[in-house]
Formats: sequence, structure tokens, C-alpha cells
Amino acid sequence: MFPAILTRIDLREDGIDLAIDNTRLATATGLDAIADAADKSLVLTLAATKVRRGHQLRLIIPGPHVLTIIPTTRDEKLVALIAEAHTARKLVLASPEQSIASIATSHGRCRTRLGKLAALSCLAPDIVTAIVEGRQPASLTARALQDIDLPLAWADQRALLGFA
Repeated sequence: MFPAILTRIDLREDGIDLAIDNTRLATATGLDAIADAADKSLVLTLAATKVRRGHQLRLIIPGPHVLTIIPTTRDEKLVALIAEAHTARKLVLASPEQSIASIATSHGRCRTRLGKLAALSCLAPDIVTAIVEGRQPASLTARALQDIDLPLAWADQRALLGFA
């Protein structure tokens, strides 16, 4: 029979700490020769999440499937739309005395699209970073972003686009 190698279990908000007696571990694994040198205990930390289900409180410990890396898929059309929006912003800022309609006419663009793109250039920086890195919600596509009436407040943008 194996000796109890666990000496203490501590539950924390974000995980579990397991204290293991090195002497008992050495005895249990047949490494008695180093048992005398092992005077400290070993503490293993395991991430866990507290989940309340009705009156029950459960600890959810992520399994090996959580550790798999999910590749990000960058939406190139969405990235191109963001780049076009920043180009439109530069056009508008380069001619502050002109209206969007006259800027669009002088550059051979549609005034409605130029105005929409200029508004998209005010997207929150963290949202732009997530889009470039491919971490945007699956529902956020170039078409969906073009069709949305984007609020100016970044917190409202995050909530509307699924980043909150």
C-alpha cells in the first residue's frame, strides 16, 4: 500500500494547490536513497474554475482538450476593409476644408462609401488588433461591419460587435 503523499490541499479562487511530502513521494516511488535529503514539500498548482449550479459549488478543472491550440483564422476581407477605412480617413483629413462629397468626387469614389469608411476608421484599437490577429467573433464579417451603424464610444462598439 502506498503512503499518503499529499499533506495539504488548498483551494484558491483561481485554482488548487497540492502540497506533496517529498519523503513520502521518494518512499512511494522506490527512491529511498534520496528520501533523507528531501526535507521540503513540493507544491503543485492546478488551475480550476468555481462554477455554481443551483446550491452546488463545483470545481471545473480543464482537461487536455483545453490545452489544444486552436488556429486563428484571419478574415482577409475584413482586414482589407479596415485598411481601406484608414486610407479613407487619410483622404478626409488631408482636405479638411472640403466636404466628403467633393473629396469622393475628386478621387473617383462613392460619397456614401467614403463616409461609411471614414466612420469605420474610428474603430477601437483593440478591436482592430483582434481583427488583424484573427481573433474576431465568427459573426463579424466585412459585410456585417459595413452594414452596422457604428457608435463612436469604444465600449459601445465592443458590446455591439461581440468583444465585450
